[in-house]
Amino acid sequence: MQLINITSTPIDYKINIEPGRLEMRQADNASHRMNVDPSRLSVRSQNIQVRLDSTQMRASLNLRKAGDFARYYGSQGMQTVYENIGERVQFGNQIAQIQDGVSISQVVQQKALQQPTTYTTFIPSAGVDMSWQPAELDLDYQPTELSFDWQVQKNIMEYVPGKYQMDILQYPKIEIEYLGTPTYVPPSSDPNYEEKSA
Repeated sequence: MQLINITSTPIDYKINIEPGRLEMRQADNASHRMNVDPSRLSVRSQNIQVRLDSTQMRASLNLRKAGDFARYYGSQGMQTVYENIGERVQFGNQIAQIQDGVSISQVVQQKALQQPTTYTTFIPSAGVDMSWQPAELDLDYQPTELSFDWQVQKNIMEYVPGKYQMDILQYPKIEIEYLGTPTYVPPSSDPNYEEKSA
């Protein structure tokens, strides 16, 4: 006869598993700012320059400025003085040769018979001094320049770790049930004790 009944109740649980995941948020499209530096053309021109100098031509016509006039005739006067000094020296040298039979009257007569030197000239005897500087044209071209300032966005990634969750719905237990009746010592203490007849 079985006196003990053992009842075993196993554990009851629920497991919830969420795997890990990688979440990525795609970035917005790249944006840019464009700067435009327009082209430039710089032109610098200089016209032809002609210089006419008629100083020598006017001098040949005896048309001089006051300063030039004084310098010119000053130099002419000095030249005349030197020529006269030379003639006097030459006349003195000729007179000094009187011992060679040369008389003073011969020297004076020879001097008086000398013909002046003549020459032919054309006026104006000098032309206009002409000089010129050619025209100049300088071009400075700066082409258009473009510059871009890019704003590049990056993808945003976030890792969400996995989750493990276990819910205990019922804890395990063991129930032990005694199926027999109590044993009284002495047996007469049992309330249902009946004394047996002999």
